[in-house]
Amino acid sequence: MSIEWLLNEPTNSYLYYIPGINEQVLIAAPHHAPVEVQTLPCESHPSADENTGWIAYELASLLRCNCLIAGNYYLDSNKHKTTDYFRKIEAVQPKILIEIHGHGSVSAKFDIEISCGSREKSHLSQRMATQLAKSFSNHPNLRDYTISGDFDQIHLRATKSITINTNAWTAYHIELPFKLRKDAHQYKIMCNHLKTFIQGLGVGG
Repeated sequence: MSIEWLLNEPTNSYLYYIPGINEQVLIAAPHHAPVEVQTLPCESHPSADENTGWIAYELASLLRCNCLIAGNYYLDSNKHKTTDYFRKIEAVQPKILIEIHGHGSVSAKFDIEISCGSREKSHLSQRMATQLAKSFSNHPNLRDYTISGDFDQIHLRATKSITINTNAWTAYHIELPFKLRKDAHQYKIMCNHLKTFIQGLGVGG
């Protein structure tokens, strides 16, 4: 059973871990479902983050790092310490965790919202947002996306996510619009720029 098959599978619920050479970084997608599968079998998080698993897998491949994907999952895996998703992250103990999420553009104030979970860590998310916005400005298909990492300005702050609100690792919660998530050309460009940013944090890849 390949990761490519799983990422396109619309019904099976799974948690899939891919070890990488670079063990300092973990790229994760806790709410993945294929495009056009809009719901998860999870009462507390019924909305799927369509295609986020593909983006996590692309970015992890570029960095040659660890990757963790919860697909069609029956648990809101990044909200509770008892989930196998959280326990896997805890076991891996990355230095950097990047979580890929998706939003429906209803409540988000910006197309791309980045949070490290608190006002105290807003300088970290703002640095990522600033570099990503600068990189996007060079691409006609990406330059119109609005991006913010300012905790006081964004709506999707990840304050309830225990995988983000921790001092065990440095975590970035990235919320992406559907238009970008469904377009492989666009998200692959974004992943290349995220790779550059993450490597700039001194964690190899």
